[in-house]
Amino acid sequence: MITMKTLDELNQTLSALALPEGVTQVVLGAGNPKSRVVCIGHSPSGSDDQTGKPYSGPAGEIFDELLTEASIQRSDIYLTNLVKVWTYKEEQGQKVNRTPTMKEIKAWLPYIEKELEIIQPIAIVALGGTTAQFFLGKDFKITSSGKKWLTIPDSSPYLKVAKLPEERPLIMGLAQPSYLIHLQENAPESYRPARESLIEALKKVKRVVEGEIPEVGREADDEIPF
Repeated sequence: MITMKTLDELNQTLSALALPEGVTQVVLGAGNPKSRVVCIGHSPSGSDDQTGKPYSGPAGEIFDELLTEASIQRSDIYLTNLVKVWTYKEEQGQKVNRTPTMKEIKAWLPYIEKELEIIQPIAIVALGGTTAQFFLGKDFKITSSGKKWLTIPDSSPYLKVAKLPEERPLIMGLAQPSYLIHLQENAPESYRPARESLIEALKKVKRVVEGEIPEVGREADDEIPF
């Protein structure tokens, strides 16, 4: 059981952990520890492994652009990952990003559980399908149910192995910023509407940051076009 009571204590513990082979450092959460909103990705990228900061590199640049267009600063939110170290695979002699396994997610789960306990957010933004389905169940689809504030169900895979704060936060599933890079390269005609959809969703996040209480299913009148 993790008993520390502050993020500083938690981060000291994380920074002292043994690293998997090929990984440079633990990537700690960053941003405002008193924020009403926590954004959670599945794991750091290779760029994050080098910088020590979540959402750096090309995906981080796009994420910053989206936040700016929604009038959000990184200092307005708290940004972290389910897994705190880079998960990669070897392809043609190079290390490339990969999605963490459920075993890896569960191994790191006590740390995200402690982060949420300390921060006590009223809302979570789950970045990417892996994170969203871990909180909302394997049937959750960003294409049809993203961009909406939802309750975390009792059947949540997360709740089978961990606890949420007593005041259970609402959650919104959004595509990873890196998905926009994929669209630019493979489906450029879909890039602009997908980008605008993410910005509109982040504007809802902005209202929560500013003090609005999120409402379940609010403004769920359209589907994300990707």
